[in-house]
Amino acid sequence: MSKMKHWREDPEEELACMIERGELSTFWNSNVDLVVGPGETLIWIKDGKIEDVVTQSRLNNIGGGFRNWLATKVISGQDVKMLIVDNKPFKIQIGAEGNTSDNVIQEGTATLTLRLNHEQANRIAGVLKEKAVKVTRGFFRKREVIEGYETKLLRSDIEQMFAEEANAKVFGPTIRRFSAAEFGNSNVSSRIESAAQIELKNTLELWGMSLENVYVAWGSNEYQEWMATRAPTQWGKIARREDAIQDEKWKDEDSDRDRERKRRRKRADFEDDLDDEDQDFEIEARRRKSEKRKREWNREDRKEDRGDELDETSHSENMEDVKTDRKRT
Repeated sequence: MSKMKHWREDPEEELACMIERGELSTFWNSNVDLVVGPGETLIWIKDGKIEDVVTQSRLNNIGGGFRNWLATKVISGQDVKMLIVDNKPFKIQIGAEGNTSDNVIQEGTATLTLRLNHEQANRIAGVLKEKAVKVTRGFFRKREVIEGYETKLLRSDIEQMFAEEANAKVFGPTIRRFSAAEFGNSNVSSRIESAAQIELKNTLELWGMSLENVYVAWGSNEYQEWMATRAPTQWGKIARREDAIQDEKWKDEDSDRDRERKRRRKRADFEDDLDDEDQDFEIEARRRKSEKRKREWNREDRKEDRGDELDETSHSENMEDVKTDRKRT
């Protein structure tokens, strides 16, 4: 008889799970049937596209249950994955902190009610993280080893992802709009809910989630407890490291663009120099041609002058001869 297995061990913490093709034939073997509970959805993804969606009621109506359904889906040579999502609303808690309009520090904890949308399975898959499957080994069960990895989305992951963005875009700016005396009234709550729906919409859609409600309990004690136990730590470090890597990438791109601009300018200057040289060469050629013509004209003028001088000399000699002849006669 097959053993029924739920896809998550901690329903309060685990919200989604991605099972790759290799795991379907090992961890999820033919001797294990999968339990899909109420409000949970199994999404079959093939070649990056949603091919089938299965709920608890549909799986119960399939002859042979999960194993037979899986056998019809696993086809060799295909890039297949199985994503299981809890569609029920879930709550996360994040810190809310900022200065009021009269410069009073206001602190509290915000409870956000979210829901995963299985219709956006590919987006949900983008925020899943590998979680190590650890087991204890040895005679006294004191040695903990990693047996494998499961790709999961945890409630604490979402809290870590949302905390800084929500405080920067929603809580901080909204707190600055009110004085300390106004906190606790309905205007603050409604303004925060509206701001959360607007400012977090893009991020929520990017992660395949929707926001159903947000409520803030104002109080320093609650905020300090959240800071001590659930404030972003590792996620923040990873985000800052990714930002630093992105900054370096942008700097490299800027440097490449600057070098390309300099190359273009240098090439343009070189072409301008060539144009100037060509123009100078043409001007020099014209000048030389003009000087050559002038020299030719000067030679012609001198030749004409010499001809005139010869004519005048010949004429003078002729006149002398005439005078001599007259004297003789």
